[in-house]
Amino acid sequence: MSTHEKYKDVRKREASPLAASLVESLRDLGYTPETAVADIIDNAIFAGAKKVWIQFEWDGLHSRITFMDDGAGMDEEALAQAMRPGSQNPTEKRAPNDLGRFGLGLKTASFSQCRVFTVLSKTQSDPITTWRWDLDYVVSEEGGWNILEIADDEDIATVNDIGTGTMIVWEHLDRIVGTKTSPNTEDDFLRVGEKVKRHLELVFHRYLEKSKLKITFNGNPVKAWDPFLRGESATQPLPEETFEEGQVEVKPYILPHRSKLGEEKWMDVESRGGWDALQGFYIYRNERLLLAADWLGFTRKKSHYKLARIMINLPNHLDQDWQIDIKKSRARPPVWMRQNLKALATATMVQAEQVFRHRGKEVQRSLPEDFSFVWQEMVKYNRYYFRVNQEHPAIAAQMAKFPGKQKELKRLLRILEETVPGPAIIARENEYPDSMVHPFKETPSEELTALMMELFTGWRTEGHSDETIKKRLLMTEPFSDYPELIETLEL
Repeated sequence: MSTHEKYKDVRKREASPLAASLVESLRDLGYTPETAVADIIDNAIFAGAKKVWIQFEWDGLHSRITFMDDGAGMDEEALAQAMRPGSQNPTEKRAPNDLGRFGLGLKTASFSQCRVFTVLSKTQSDPITTWRWDLDYVVSEEGGWNILEIADDEDIATVNDIGTGTMIVWEHLDRIVGTKTSPNTEDDFLRVGEKVKRHLELVFHRYLEKSKLKITFNGNPVKAWDPFLRGESATQPLPEETFEEGQVEVKPYILPHRSKLGEEKWMDVESRGGWDALQGFYIYRNERLLLAADWLGFTRKKSHYKLARIMINLPNHLDQDWQIDIKKSRARPPVWMRQNLKALATATMVQAEQVFRHRGKEVQRSLPEDFSFVWQEMVKYNRYYFRVNQEHPAIAAQMAKFPGKQKELKRLLRILEETVPGPAIIARENEYPDSMVHPFKETPSEELTALMMELFTGWRTEGHSDETIKKRLLMTEPFSDYPELIETLEL
């Protein structure tokens, strides 16, 4: 029995939502200015735009935010449909490059930030068409679900000057510039703009990197910011895995240790929320970032996992399986895939921790069994502690100078081992991440070279070649961090 036949003889009554109530509710779906602006750009990409211009225009309570693109534009009927809340069925099959799903993005993103938004559009063969939503009119007695065919003359002239494309104007920005009784300042407005710009650098970085899209913000180009630092030679890509017959691609990365990055690059990442905060999964749909820096409930963020990043690439027809929300800022993997992702996350975190603790040695390649650490991590009764590695070449060489004092020297080392200020180190690292001085960073190169030369001389006396000695130094902490000094050693 069809649904129509099932309810054919049942009494019916229309229950259309009240415009005034629903439209105010749509303002509170959880958008931030950053996620709202990203939603607007999604529409431009789907329209085939190659360029998007964004302007934050300060004028107190009369401030505006405008978006313009060079996409295909819309005729009157298409624009009217686009202005309709819920203009798209989320269960319908969509074009591969469609970054929307619910047919709500333009409306809910705009409603969330302003009370008036106007769309002007122009196609190759049609004149400009314009429609406006004014929420104060909607909630009035004569308003209801009616859009208004009106736009400012200056905006019409601006759109007339482009070949094809669309312009969106946000006005009465109560969520950004405040209200008459509680206005925000120009500095507040500009800070919002800067957060938006940084958000776009991340969310659309793959479009920007490939020059598939150019975004101009207040006259300045928006530059891609890659959370995986793939342009750095010390970034370590791990093997890619695929699921869903190759449709879901998962690619882990281990980012460089601080000692392998320039200070400017390190601080740039720190300024974007901090290294600790940026670890985790990054989920993309059609190269557009949906969810950033989230372990998907598999673990909590920890300082020693800070170098771990995992990229997941999805096609848009899996939106429902991954629970993509209206704001495109939440995603959850299907149950059947969680175990695989958890295993992959665990393996990535383990390797990231190795790099973090061993100051940038390449995972499983530059840490063979004969690498000499100064401190050894020990485990007893499921509790860990640290011991001085008495077989470390430098330590063993110094101890060998006092053959009659071995017991005394070992007692001295035991005192050092038992008084390692672990809690203080952890507290400092948590409060001031990555602020600990790198070993011998403040030491003059001459002093460090002298320490290496002592080993160099001893090993040569034992009959080792210069080349072998240099290789051994590269396998010995902390000298391994200074290959440029090792290369200069010679007798």
